[in-house]
Amino acid sequence: MHRKTVLGLFGVLGIWLTAGFALPFVNVLTMFTPTQLMVFRGFLTAGMALIGLRGVIGRVDTYTYLIALTLPFATLGLFEGIRHWGAGPTIIIITATPLVNLIIGAFLGRRISPTSIVGLALILGGVVMARWGGHFQWAGFAWTVFGTIMNGILYEFFARALPEKTNDSLRERWRKKLVKLFYACMGMGTLGLIMSAGASWSAIAEPKLILFVVGFAIVGGFLYWIANLIAFENLPPTEASVLAQGETPAVMLGASVMLGEHLTFVQWIGVGISLCGAWYLSRWLAKESTQERQPAA
Repeated sequence: MHRKTVLGLFGVLGIWLTAGFALPFVNVLTMFTPTQLMVFRGFLTAGMALIGLRGVIGRVDTYTYLIALTLPFATLGLFEGIRHWGAGPTIIIITATPLVNLIIGAFLGRRISPTSIVGLALILGGVVMARWGGHFQWAGFAWTVFGTIMNGILYEFFARALPEKTNDSLRERWRKKLVKLFYACMGMGTLGLIMSAGASWSAIAEPKLILFVVGFAIVGGFLYWIANLIAFENLPPTEASVLAQGETPAVMLGASVMLGEHLTFVQWIGVGISLCGAWYLSRWLAKESTQERQPAA
């Protein structure tokens, strides 16, 4: 097997493990509010990104600033959704993020192919099956939908911010990615700090909790990001996107082990169907994105 493929698969495994461990932990660290967890994860990850950049950030574009404004709200919806109705239901809905990009693409005049319609039907049908018979909570659902929408918008900005050139060195490509990470996580920490006004921080004085919080920030923030970089740097974009969807069952497995959340057999089938739909849409979006970047003849 080619060395790049091995590295890419190692990155995919990292995505599964970091997501499967970190997201259920939102409901383990219940002594902190979701916005306080955003403070820990945001500022600690931004600090590690700054170390990777050796303190030199350089100039950025408008889309990088938009990432810094969007990712905090995507994280807020994700964390609040998990806190209200669990990691399993939240990650199932988040799987439908490609639908947001499909709608944005239609609004921007992108062609809607039969493949995208099939993906749309599979995702919607899979999500309905995955939630069939499960407990429903309006606040959790609303927060999750909000996070999903912001996640889709975030993907659009990520594709446009600090575009990588074909003649960029590996070091320059990683620098651009770390710059995005720095600004995104600074925005996350700042929003979390603003929304945590009046919250109690006394629990952080416990040494054991400090270790948990730091581990949550490192695993769910910095290591998750690095795993994504390794996967998408060494595998074709479509294959990497498909394999990365494995974080959905990984999170659900983590939630089952740590929090006792369980799905029925039919619900697991729904998860599989929604993942197939996400694959169809991701493949179509990747092709459309490639065609948009190609110069006209």
